[in-house]
Amino acid sequence: MINEAKGRELAIPGPAGYESCVIIIANAVNHWHDPAQACVENIHKLMQGWFVNEKERTVDQAVPEKYRLIRNEMRRIVSKMLDHYKIKCVDEVTSLWKMEKSEFTTNEHYMITNRRKYRALVDKIVSGNDLDNKLHNLDSQSKKSLDDILGRLGLSAEKLKLIPSSSTFDDEAIDTIAGALAYIRVALKRFQDVVPLHILFHMIDRFDKECEDVLKKEFGLFQKSSEELHYFFQEDSRTEQRRENLRRRKKRQERALELILDHEKRARSA
Repeated sequence: MINEAKGRELAIPGPAGYESCVIIIANAVNHWHDPAQACVENIHKLMQGWFVNEKERTVDQAVPEKYRLIRNEMRRIVSKMLDHYKIKCVDEVTSLWKMEKSEFTTNEHYMITNRRKYRALVDKIVSGNDLDNKLHNLDSQSKKSLDDILGRLGLSAEKLKLIPSSSTFDDEAIDTIAGALAYIRVALKRFQDVVPLHILFHMIDRFDKECEDVLKKEFGLFQKSSEELHYFFQEDSRTEQRRENLRRRKKRQERALELILDHEKRARSA
């Protein structure tokens, strides 16, 4: 990737390709959108359940069961509000994700700190090819044998440490990885902080602040006449049928009580 980005034709040393870092970062950022959108949809699903869908939903706790028309209308309005907030929040998160595709940060301190840290981490991972580490970890007998061999060649262990333990291209790859990881950590932390902030602002807080006013507007409390509002307080067919069944039951029980009392009265007379 580095060679292709720099258009190299000769295997000569050079700094790690900036374009290679950009490609790695872009590939990483591409994976951020779906999890962020899933967060928005999960919060929407939770709010939809709390207020509208679940058995002990907030709407049902706020409105008596006999006013089913009010309940149904409130569910419709609240569900519409939550859907609108979700769409708005997804749009905002998508815009944020698109902005992250343009590499930018003013946090130079953490970029430098993270790059050093990741450079050391990658060096540690590939330390199996690190000649300096291998020399350092030799036991005393092995070091003595090595010094004897190097002495015959007119060399020393100190000069041996100057021999590169990896190719120039390995060093460039490590620099590219460290630079990309440093930026991704800074940008991802920013993205992870801002996405929940958008959810809080565009969904949770907006619902809390606007719900009462939206319900009043949708119900038309200040526009509709009393006759129009009376519609919502009408009993639905189920409530009316239940009342009729209770009346019939009461009538049968009263008739049964009359028969029992009449039977007792005749029994005493006899």
